[in-house]
Amino acid sequence: MMFFSQSGPFALDSPGNPDWILFGIPFDSTSSFNTGSRFGPDSIREASYHLETYDYRTHIDLTEVRIRDVGNLHVTHGDPSANNEIISRALKEITLPFIALGGDHSISYPLVTHCNPDVCICLDAHLDLRDEYLGEPLSHACASMRITQVCPIHIYGFRECSQEEYRYARENSIRIYAASEMKSIEYPVDQRVYLSVDLDVLDPSVVPAVSNPVPGGLSFEDVVSTIESILQVNTLVSMDMCELCSRYADSSAVTAAMLLYKILALWRKCNEGKN
Repeated sequence: MMFFSQSGPFALDSPGNPDWILFGIPFDSTSSFNTGSRFGPDSIREASYHLETYDYRTHIDLTEVRIRDVGNLHVTHGDPSANNEIISRALKEITLPFIALGGDHSISYPLVTHCNPDVCICLDAHLDLRDEYLGEPLSHACASMRITQVCPIHIYGFRECSQEEYRYARENSIRIYAASEMKSIEYPVDQRVYLSVDLDVLDPSVVPAVSNPVPGGLSFEDVVSTIESILQVNTLVSMDMCELCSRYADSSAVTAAMLLYKILALWRKCNEGKN
C-alpha cells in the first residue's frame, strides 16, 4: 500500500533514491486502555489521500519529497519481546531516515536502539518512565524508560504521570516539560535527534481517537511550532508516530496525516536552509 497517491512520486517504484522510507508497525498488544492503534498506519495512509500536497507555511510541495512506502511489518500480536525482534530484523534492511507508523508506543524502543541518536525527543501526554507495567517491562507505559538505556530522552507536553515517574525524571536529570511549560523549553542544538510523536500529546479535542487521551493537551499549532524549533537547530535521523486508534480516515486520522505532512515540509525547508 502506498502512503500518498499511487500516481504521485511517493509510490513504491518512485525513481531515484528516496528521502524517507515509510513503514507501519500495526502492533497494539500492550495497550492498556483504548485498543485499536494497530489500525493507525493504514488509517493515516487513507487519510493522506485527501490532503493537498502544498504547505503554505513553508512553501514546500510534498511532491518534492520522495517517500518509499514498504508496507506494514508482519507483527506477532501478544508478544512485545518477539515483536521487538521482528522490528530489529526488519531495520537491517531499511535505510535511514525512516518514518514508522504505530501501533502503540512500545514500538519506539527498538527503533531508537537501531538509530542510536544523540537524543530522543518524545512528544507525549505521559512520561512512560515506569520500569514495568502490569508485569511487562516492554509496555507502552515503559517506552521512555527503555529508551533511557539507549540515549538521553527529552519529553515535551506531558500532563499525567505517577509520583515515581516524576521523581525518577527529576533525580536523573531527564528534561521533562509539562504542557503548561512549552514556552520554556531549552532545545538541544546540533544533535542527531530521533523524534517520537505520541498523538496523545495533542488535546483530545484535536485528536480524540488515541489510546490514552488526557485533557489539557497541546494544540495542533503548538506541536507544529515545537517540531519546527527542533528541526531548525538539529538533524532529524528518523521518527515515529504512534497511538492513533482510528480504524478509518476520520478526523483524528486526518489530523495525524496532516501533522506528518507538516513535519516533512519543515524537514525539507530546514534542510534547504542548512545546505
